[in-house]
Amino acid sequence: MSRWFRSEPMEYISLIVNEDAAHDCLADLGKLGVIQFTDLNPDLTPFQRRYVSYVKRCDELERKLRFFAGECDRFNLDIASAGDVEEFINTSGATKEKQLLESLEVELEGYESQLKELNSYSEKLTVEYNEKVELQEVLEKARRFFMTDAPRLAYSELSTNREDRSEDLLGNDGGRDLDMRFSSITGVVSSEEKNRFERMIFRATRGNCFVRFAPIKQPITDPETGELVEKSVFIVFYKSVSIEMKLKKICDAFMAHRYSLPDMDDAPAIDRMLTENAQELVDSRTVLLKNQDTRYKLCQVLAMNVEKWTWVTVREKSIYHSLNMFKSDVSGMLRGEGWVIAEHLEEAQLCVVKAHANMDLGNSAMVDQVPKPWPTPPTHFTTNKFTYGYQEFVNTYGIPRYREANPALFTAATFPFLFGVMYGDIGHGTFLFCAGLYLLYNEKANDKAKLGEMAAGMHAGRYMITMMGFFAIYAGFIYNDMFSLGLNLFKSRWAFEGQEYYNVENGAVAENVYEAGSDQSVYPFGLDPIWHVAQNELLFFNSFKMKLSVILGIMQMFGGTMLKGCNAIFFGETYDFLFEFLPMVAFASSLFVYMLVLIFMKWSIDWNSRMLSATCMSPDSDGWASGDYDGEWTQCAGYGDDADALCTPWGGDCYGNGQDTTADLCPLDFGGSGDGCQPPNLITTLI
Repeated sequence: MSRWFRSEPMEYISLIVNEDAAHDCLADLGKLGVIQFTDLNPDLTPFQRRYVSYVKRCDELERKLRFFAGECDRFNLDIASAGDVEEFINTSGATKEKQLLESLEVELEGYESQLKELNSYSEKLTVEYNEKVELQEVLEKARRFFMTDAPRLAYSELSTNREDRSEDLLGNDGGRDLDMRFSSITGVVSSEEKNRFERMIFRATRGNCFVRFAPIKQPITDPETGELVEKSVFIVFYKSVSIEMKLKKICDAFMAHRYSLPDMDDAPAIDRMLTENAQELVDSRTVLLKNQDTRYKLCQVLAMNVEKWTWVTVREKSIYHSLNMFKSDVSGMLRGEGWVIAEHLEEAQLCVVKAHANMDLGNSAMVDQVPKPWPTPPTHFTTNKFTYGYQEFVNTYGIPRYREANPALFTAATFPFLFGVMYGDIGHGTFLFCAGLYLLYNEKANDKAKLGEMAAGMHAGRYMITMMGFFAIYAGFIYNDMFSLGLNLFKSRWAFEGQEYYNVENGAVAENVYEAGSDQSVYPFGLDPIWHVAQNELLFFNSFKMKLSVILGIMQMFGGTMLKGCNAIFFGETYDFLFEFLPMVAFASSLFVYMLVLIFMKWSIDWNSRMLSATCMSPDSDGWASGDYDGEWTQCAGYGDDADALCTPWGGDCYGNGQDTTADLCPLDFGGSGDGCQPPNLITTLI
């Protein structure tokens, strides 16, 4: 924990490596994770860097991998996990993968071209298959319409014309109405656009068209998106060349597919066309399924390797991004500078020497410490699986300065506890605690699993969640609260009259079961459950929790101020200590710490004794000289002259026939309505 209190000491180094071994050096240094390079080429744009071509190649590889992942998602294939990242980093040998980027480019290029060709062929086959399906539906629906609806509609129109004896578009001769021929356009339109399509035709032709629709039962696959689309067959009858031009434009605007049909009176030709199209439909479906199966098998292979390839690409891209920070002062040599953790300096030097030795480059590398530049060193904290969550939690608010006191050390103890004080329920805390235990139980499995953003966050904070649940249960026992109900675990020390018979009158006062002040009169742990049924429950719990929150909050705030003073002393910042820390302490002490002192004083004062000191009573009464008064009982001077005179326990005379105020009778002089012998109204209510 002492190492966690302050960040790791850093050293600024200069690194000179051979250009041929630079890639392997940075790959080995990356495994250590103890160095951060500074950019020695701040004046160069990203496109003027030395290794920009390699970065672009990595970007292209990432694009291909995203394309592969998208294709796998279309088949609902899960990307196989490549294992643990740490294991991948430690086991991958850069020297054995010298031509890794080139071989990966060739391999991914082959997969991409193959997959794109299959996708293009699949899109073409889908279009052809959809056209045949739509043509089959159009033929069947049109033939059914001409066989059933057309004669009935024509006969109905003819009968109406004869009855009305009115002249219409077809003339007065009823015998020629059945022989009248209308032109027609048939096709397929999306069911979503059907109403708009029909309305547009009606408006464009001013009602001089007859439109019929018939839905296609089976949805049709969109060749571009692969989604299923509901479509309907339409047939439009018209009697004008100008209307025909308008109808074709409307069909094109709504992306409706038009199909030319033979004369519907020629039944053999229609049947022959249906048979031929049905056979072609079967053949197209067979080829399409074969193409889909081939794509599925290829995506299965890709799904097994996409994550591993992605990790390799990201690692290579990171290496070349770091190399772009190096400067080429001498031909064939690269110079870089950066911060390294002091205790790992020798390991970094050994990695550089080893990488050059593996390539037979001898003593061409050098790692040496140089004077620290003006910018402050980076902050690095060594964390483990327990402290990682707390450190990340603190980093969301701000990362501490180099060698500054780390608030995460104190957060690991205070945050779960303060959460428990706030949450404070045995039942709800148990659920949270069990959730944390479940995450701990599946720790190894989740370490290697591919988790979502929320699941990964919960896994990172598994120890924090467990501690939060534990302290919530602890605070719940203190509050004696389980799902807002009190638990009578140790039997209440108070009882109402008639309680055992479930016959308690409203407004009854509970009596202490044991002698007041004895050990048995105190509830062993937490609050007495009798408070949950008392009329002043809300007043008591609000006061208790409010004061408890104030005490803990001020303690935490004051502790942060103390850390600021420690930082000022550690860094030798005299002005900060004198003109920031000390005024903050004075201000906090005069207001907040003083308020805490008052709270504890109120809790420690024996208000029974103080209130009794301002009470008038006869020295001859049974209550005189009782143990409730802490002072010495003294008879007043008036008692010697009058046996019926009333006195206060401290020997004061009572005047005014019982009309004396508490301030008049109180021996203290603290001011206020009670002069120190009467607590504030809230405390009076609670007492």
